[in-house]
Amino acid sequence: MKTPSPGQKDKLMKRVFCLVSIVALLLTVGSPTQAAQAAESKMTSPSVDEAETDTTYEPENALEMGEISGADEYYRLCAVCHGEEGRGDGPMSRMLKTPPPNLTLLAKNNGGHFPFLSVLEMIDGRNMIAVHGSREMPVWGQSLTRDYDRFVARTIELELLLHLNSLQVK
Repeated sequence: MKTPSPGQKDKLMKRVFCLVSIVALLLTVGSPTQAAQAAESKMTSPSVDEAETDTTYEPENALEMGEISGADEYYRLCAVCHGEEGRGDGPMSRMLKTPPPNLTLLAKNNGGHFPFLSVLEMIDGRNMIAVHGSREMPVWGQSLTRDYDRFVARTIELELLLHLNSLQVK
């Protein structure tokens, strides 16, 4: 299990605080997609030091830099089934018994509001109702907490939520 250093943990704690604040704000604003895109673009703009560092994204490198990218985590964990643009057309989608959902329609199918809590519960495994049968989607919350401490795992989950919100059709 990777545990961030105190300095890295401080950076990540500030990031999580910002993300939680944004999620809370998005739940109260009329247009969550625009607000999330604006907030995410401000938060993910690389600093001069990061721009000069030619480091390929990997979770371990992201931890060292104190930055975790929702888009990169999506491509690492989700795109193989849900597709690069979240439309359920990833290369593994044809091999699944139940096709993966089109993630770009989550807000549209929820009255125009991105369902942050239910998506988080699906990612971390809390939304697993036995009567619905087995689930093919991995329980990323269990996988992430096995590989990282709970703080980092929750940061990755929140970044994924922001990225999924940014994929929503207008």
